[in-house]
Amino acid sequence: MGAGPKIHTNGLVAGFDTGKTTVDDNTFNYSKYLGEPTVNYSSDSPSQGGWTGANTVLDSSSKKFRFNVSNFNANPGQGWRSFTWDLRAYTGQPVTISATVEVPDLSPGTFAWVMMGQVNTYTNSSGAGGYLGYSAASERIQKSTTTTEHITWSGTIGNSGTANSPSGHIGFTLWYNNGVPGVNSFIEVSNVQVEVKAHETPFVNGSRTNTNSLIDLKGNTGIDVSNISFDSTGQPVFDGTDDYLQPFDLNLEAMGGSTLEAIIYMDDLSGSHNSYSIFGGVATGNRHSYHEIRNSGSGWKMTYWTSSNSWQYANTSLSAGQYYHIAWVWKGTKCCWYVNGEDDGYYTFTTFSPYSLGAKTIGYFPNERYMDGHIPIARVYNKALTELEINSNYRAYKSRFNLS
Repeated sequence: MGAGPKIHTNGLVAGFDTGKTTVDDNTFNYSKYLGEPTVNYSSDSPSQGGWTGANTVLDSSSKKFRFNVSNFNANPGQGWRSFTWDLRAYTGQPVTISATVEVPDLSPGTFAWVMMGQVNTYTNSSGAGGYLGYSAASERIQKSTTTTEHITWSGTIGNSGTANSPSGHIGFTLWYNNGVPGVNSFIEVSNVQVEVKAHETPFVNGSRTNTNSLIDLKGNTGIDVSNISFDSTGQPVFDGTDDYLQPFDLNLEAMGGSTLEAIIYMDDLSGSHNSYSIFGGVATGNRHSYHEIRNSGSGWKMTYWTSSNSWQYANTSLSAGQYYHIAWVWKGTKCCWYVNGEDDGYYTFTTFSPYSLGAKTIGYFPNERYMDGHIPIARVYNKALTELEINSNYRAYKSRFNLS
């Protein structure tokens, strides 16, 4: 069986990929999107309360713990134990805890209940001999498990110490059934992540900053994500108001030919905007360029404009609510458009603007034309990709983004 469609890297000078899945182009081992900036507040020393038990750090780098549950009743052999982290300093803010929970085969007993969320009392700040009760149902998730599963819970941090406004300690309360009296049963948890955030992000041991979340495809250069938003899955999104990426400072006019390629998804095409910038840039003075999706009067289409040329449009009308693979390919004074791997028209400029290839920003032209939606992939080449190469890139992304 031959190799599948290939993402071409010859001539690639910059780009990013915010996808959750890895695309193997047989050339680079990319480190792309590492996850939304966050801080993981799960230290190696969770507080302990409830009946006697212990915890062991099995691997600090992956925040893997063994939580023991002991002091079982003789019949039916039940016991419980809590392990939490103190987030009272963030009262009133959203919080998310996530982890992979495993009941090992060697653990005495048949199954365990795992309560993840907040506890409603905490009478001893050190945890020694303290009592940790279950929080209200709205402030925890309860799972029954015998194997391995990933669980997560989100809520708002409280600190009053009541069932409806918990104490601000976030973690696990474990209840083990059918244990052996005098013998610890145990659960192992890994990738424990406690975040002051309303949704889970990929696991990180420590913190992930605005400049080490998204990596330029050509190397280890961090792309600053402080000017974009994130959706409920922790993925980057452009909100149509003030979001953008400004990762590239490229002299594209000196390249002769070039290709600007992106995967896009527009959330809304009915707002006040009449265009949405994908690549935009200002070179000097008032000389600038737009590579946009614009209302042509007969549909939303790929377009190109510079300060020395009028708007020019591709052929295909695009819709909100679906992904597209698009590309602008420059061959001297000729601009060719591609939509989902197919030729979508071209325009030959009588006067070539030396600023027409400026790709300084992603998702907006300065002070206007903000993108409303997603740009999970953007790539800039210093060569004009052939139609076969464009089509190969499209096919490599087709199943991932359900492209038509």
